[in-house]
Amino acid sequence: MTIIDATQAETSMEQENRYTSGVYGKRPVTIVRGEGATLWDAEGRAYIDCAAGHGVANIGHGRPEIAAALSAQAQRLVTCPEIFYNDTRARLLERLSQVTPAGIEHFFLCNSGTEAVEGAFKFARLVTGRTQIIATLRGFHGRSMGALAATWEPHYREPFAPLLPDVTHIRYNNLEAAEVAISEQTAAVIIELVQGEGGVHSATPEYVAGLARFCRERGALLIVDEVQTGFGRTGRLFACEHYDLQPDILCMAKSLAGGVPMGAVGLGPRVMESGRVGRGAHGSTFGGNPLACAAALATLDILERESLPTRAARLGAYALGRLRGMRSPLVREVRGQGLLIGIELKRRAQPYLEQLCERGILALPAGPNVIRLLPPLVISEHQLEQVLDTLEEVLEGSRALSERAQLIQEEAASTKPHLADPEVALLHNMLTIPSLSRRESALAHYLAGQARQLGLYASVDEAGNFVASTHENLEEQHPIVLLGHMDTVPGNIPVRFEEGLLYGRGAVDAKGPLAAFISATARVQRAGTPAIPIVVIGAVEEEAATSKGARAVVGHYQPQACIIGEPSSSTAVTIGYKGRLLVEGRVARDSSHSAGPQRSSNEIAAAFWERIRAHAEQWNAEYAGSSAFAALMPSLRSINSLQNGMEDQTQFLIGYRLPPRFDIAELRIQLQEWADADEVQISFSGEEVAFQSSRATPLARIFGRVLRAGGHAPVFKYKTGTSDMNVVAPIWGENIVAYGPGDSSLDHTPNEHIAVAEYQHAITVLEQVLQVLGREPHASLEHTSVSGTQESSVEVGAES
Repeated sequence: MTIIDATQAETSMEQENRYTSGVYGKRPVTIVRGEGATLWDAEGRAYIDCAAGHGVANIGHGRPEIAAALSAQAQRLVTCPEIFYNDTRARLLERLSQVTPAGIEHFFLCNSGTEAVEGAFKFARLVTGRTQIIATLRGFHGRSMGALAATWEPHYREPFAPLLPDVTHIRYNNLEAAEVAISEQTAAVIIELVQGEGGVHSATPEYVAGLARFCRERGALLIVDEVQTGFGRTGRLFACEHYDLQPDILCMAKSLAGGVPMGAVGLGPRVMESGRVGRGAHGSTFGGNPLACAAALATLDILERESLPTRAARLGAYALGRLRGMRSPLVREVRGQGLLIGIELKRRAQPYLEQLCERGILALPAGPNVIRLLPPLVISEHQLEQVLDTLEEVLEGSRALSERAQLIQEEAASTKPHLADPEVALLHNMLTIPSLSRRESALAHYLAGQARQLGLYASVDEAGNFVASTHENLEEQHPIVLLGHMDTVPGNIPVRFEEGLLYGRGAVDAKGPLAAFISATARVQRAGTPAIPIVVIGAVEEEAATSKGARAVVGHYQPQACIIGEPSSSTAVTIGYKGRLLVEGRVARDSSHSAGPQRSSNEIAAAFWERIRAHAEQWNAEYAGSSAFAALMPSLRSINSLQNGMEDQTQFLIGYRLPPRFDIAELRIQLQEWADADEVQISFSGEEVAFQSSRATPLARIFGRVLRAGGHAPVFKYKTGTSDMNVVAPIWGENIVAYGPGDSSLDHTPNEHIAVAEYQHAITVLEQVLQVLGREPHASLEHTSVSGTQESSVEVGAES
């Protein structure tokens, strides 16, 4: 590594400051080298790059493929204006026609996003014979005089007025304003599908569809500015793909050539068929130069080969989930699409950008109070974790402590009646601690501390599970195990009380049942240490296919009874879960004309799914009857396709819900035979065998007796989803049920909440069940007949 000493670094800064124009505000960092998502300064310090050159470095820094392409092309030909033909440029034009949205088949090549916007305006005015351009509030389209007229931010525009006339701005995501503004005098409407500089705001599908319709009806052209969103940034190659949108003009630049300056204007049928785009209409001396074209071809190869748009979608979804789970009072909202993410603060963003820089993270503003993250799409998962951890540290750090304390105090005052109950306060506090799969550590350690205060022995085990028990020594014991889980699905739901309901992610699925387990066990312990040990486990990764937490404990205990923590309502008990099998598939075919006889990868994947659906339908008609629990239930969870002009690729995920006693091995063989016949590549994961117990087991009978004694007719449920019961029951035996407060139909929804009264009732039911179970082993089986005045019933319900 080449390192410049501090003196030389200062000299570089002094040279730039002395001779530069002075229009840029500079950070005190001299960047000298980059690789992937890492940049190094002149003193050898490394930074994780979440600016990517304002979104230029999608494929990362220091790519040898780009260097090789530039070197090879530079040795042949560097410049060739478009008054001559060129082989490299011809290949790029063809390639762009294959990857851009349908209908965009002609291109004007230039050198930047600003030039692309300028060209788009010229083409729109030329084709329509009109002058009016409509842009949006908060939009950013460049800083040359025409593009600047469409850029909304006043401090960019006002020093240079008057600008290009007849440019107006309307509210973003407001169809009524668009309907009034777009007229027979409108040449074009220009829009960013995700506003980058303007604060990372995404257009709604309804708004985009309405704009396209108004433009068609009134003869205006729709210009989509994908200068920042293009080439994988939002999780698709172009943001247009999220909306199934075919723009009339498409503006591209930034990451098009892997860091080499280049822009392009894509022209659709309404432009080309007008007959008005002819020789001399526009031009650019450096536009389409072979050097930039070679870099662009290499960039497109990398994007395709490494599936970077798909990677951006996956990493972006994870990052958004974590950021939305932050407990910082500074954060107003987190927005984004793919790896274009904005964190809106209640204060100016600049001080926090400076703190991030001090900690080795380079990020951008997006307006005065938004932190924008634009990392290279090749950023590693470890680097992304570092970025997110550092953001949490900065935004939840010392500057925020006083504000956080104030907010907590205000919340405590408004919820004081509920939080006066320590068992309700426990669940409330659990809901305020984010605990996505593989991110449960903070909650686990919090629960261990709380359990110790409640008189239990508690720790966090090697797998990351929270474990609490009534006895210190569990060797050679056959305890009662209460197995809940800590992890939740993504999605931040503000924790609050409303009319006796407690809202928050995990209130129903995960934290409600687990809090009830802890509270009930603590009650039993306070009444006197039970003869039979009780162990409460908060497992990790139940929501993931790994079920890591349950698998880690299944060999450590030999319980005489087990209660799984899942919502069933406080008056119902679950005694069975269906099994699961996940099937990931990929189809790849050489590209062919859509009018040709060869089936596309999409058609093959669709046919494979249809064969699976028909097979399940036939199997159910023969074996399942009308029982959902006995049915074979496949679902097409996702399907994505990519066409690059050379190969068509389709990837899909199918999830099976499997009935009891189903032959999974035979199903895998059958699926593999179908896949081989159509050259579909498949793999299997997440396999779980269905488990079905009975309401006649000792544990189920005790629950029935306790519920009847409280005046409730117990309901015994079979669930069509899966839980950790599928993991442990085959080893721990049939004396197992699932129980917990809450309505399972609220699992994983934006409206997840639990009734405080039901939560408290579930604790009482569990306490009474544990009192029976905690006696000597023979005592737990006495007086457990199912006779009584209240009848019980069995029903089937869905649960993920």
